[in-house]
Amino acid sequence: MAEEKEFLYAKLEDTGIDKTIIDAIMRVPRENFVRKEYLSEAYGDYPLPTMAGQTISQPTTVALMLEYLELKGGMKVLEIGCGSGWNAAIMGQLVGPRGKVFSLEILSELIHMAKANLKTTQLKNVKIIRADGSIGYPEEAPFDRIIVTAATHCVNKEWVDQLVEGGIIVAPVGHYIGQKMAKVVKEKGAIREKDMGYFQFVPLRTEKELENS
Repeated sequence: MAEEKEFLYAKLEDTGIDKTIIDAIMRVPRENFVRKEYLSEAYGDYPLPTMAGQTISQPTTVALMLEYLELKGGMKVLEIGCGSGWNAAIMGQLVGPRGKVFSLEILSELIHMAKANLKTTQLKNVKIIRADGSIGYPEEAPFDRIIVTAATHCVNKEWVDQLVEGGIIVAPVGHYIGQKMAKVVKEKGAIREKDMGYFQFVPLRTEKELENS
């Protein structure tokens, strides 16, 4: 596994990802966040199944999204969709002990899994919360950064409202067969959006959808 980890490090370097982000990724062992049957593939640069039809994202995708997010020490971050908890743990490393990461998840199976996975990191600045991420988390707003880890039809108004002036949202926006990665900056109450390229994510689940399923 050490060889695969080194290969992934080199690939992320070749992609031009900031070294601070690569180092944070390497400090959070991906093998602690994948299912046992996929341990041998923990450092493959592709998504892996987790639970409830969800996935742990491709490492390169995670790294790119974190680069777009422009995290700094001491920031307060909202994550929409905790998945395995891997991305939240990496962000916990990047914002440091003075920062905070609030990760929202609506699927109970993923919440239990992510909390168990995070215990392996000993991070004290990451909190997993059961909530409908589509409406954000007003209890802890405003946030310096918001990251959405599942496909959404649009950048929701609630997220923009809960973002500080000058804050950034990164979210895959579009139909569920493929999305553009939107980087949104809040300026004077309005938003400036930039398309960062094509990606593919599983759809964002909402409380309403769960009630109707």
